[in-house]
Amino acid sequence: MNKSVICMLLIIGLSSCNKKFSFFNSDPSKLKIKNLDFEYLTLRTKIKYKDDNKSQKATAHIRIKKDSLIWFSITPGLGIEAARGLISKDSIIILDKIHKTYSILKFKDLSKQFHFDLDFNLIESVLVGNMIWPVESSDKVIREPGLYNITKKNGDLTISHLIGNNTMKLEKIYAISDTTQNSLDINYQDFNLIDNKAFPNSANIYIKYVAKKDGSEKFSNITLDHGKVEIDKKKLRFSLNIPSKYERK
Repeated sequence: MNKSVICMLLIIGLSSCNKKFSFFNSDPSKLKIKNLDFEYLTLRTKIKYKDDNKSQKATAHIRIKKDSLIWFSITPGLGIEAARGLISKDSIIILDKIHKTYSILKFKDLSKQFHFDLDFNLIESVLVGNMIWPVESSDKVIREPGLYNITKKNGDLTISHLIGNNTMKLEKIYAISDTTQNSLDINYQDFNLIDNKAFPNSANIYIKYVAKKDGSEKFSNITLDHGKVEIDKKKLRFSLNIPSKYERK
């Protein structure tokens, strides 16, 4: 169960006004990309997970305190809560409520395991559809039909961000590792306004990687469908208590 939850979170990842630009500015720092701004956010999300061995469905209740904490509860079928957890700036705590165990996962260890620089900002950005990596003046910008393609380097990753040139919202991300050829592909769709702020109601996330054990090519596919999205004006609770009878894995 924990492995599936981790995959959902790690992968598990926006439109607004229709202002058009009458000119093309190749300086990426001049592009006014419209990230969703909030202090607290609540999501109810249907998750579908599939890899080359299995497929699973679940509903996740998620609370986000921007740039700080993500609390989540995951319920598969039959309405029984299977997992609950808390993501902080340096780690993920997961309670497996079926097997009465818990795990504490450090981002630095997960980054080595998945060959991506995984951190809190990546998970938060994927969930809300904001830019994962900040745009810098050294990035390359190409104007394509209906889109700005911003390409940047981050370590051994080559990353393309596709921005709608009418909405200035993130619509697609493609990242590939130059050393391992592992790749991450995210498509955002079904944009709606939440409190006059744009939000993608669905995301399709596809990860392709080479298994360390036997060198075979593997994949994971996650779809997120947000049925409820609320920008909260009041503080939300983010407590997570580990029962004394739970064993650490």
